[in-house]
Amino acid sequence: MTNPPATTPSTMSTAPLNTMALVGFILSLSSVAVGITLIPGIVLSHIGFSQIKRTGESGRGFALAGIIVGYCLLGLSVLAVFTIVLLAILFPLIFVNAFSAMRMR
Repeated sequence: MTNPPATTPSTMSTAPLNTMALVGFILSLSSVAVGITLIPGIVLSHIGFSQIKRTGESGRGFALAGIIVGYCLLGLSVLAVFTIVLLAILFPLIFVNAFSAMRMR
C-alpha cells in the first residue's frame, strides 16, 4: 500500500490576486498626497470587488479597503471644500460688519 504524496505549501495552488483590487487600493491611498487618484481608486476597487465575486480570485480585502478608504477620503474632501466655501462667504460679511461698527464710533 502506497501513501499519497504529501502536499507542501509550495505546491498548493492559490487563487491569483486581482490586479484591479490592488491598484484601486493603491490609488485610494495615494489620493492623500495626489488628490486626482481618488475617483479612479474607488472605481477600480468596485470593479475588482465585482470581479472577485464572479471569478473567486483573491484580493477581496484590498478591494474592500480601497472602497472604504476612497469613500472616507471623498467625504473628507467634500467637507473641506464646503468649509472653505462657507468661510469664504462668511468671513467678508463678518469683517465688513465689524469694520463698519468700529468706524461709526
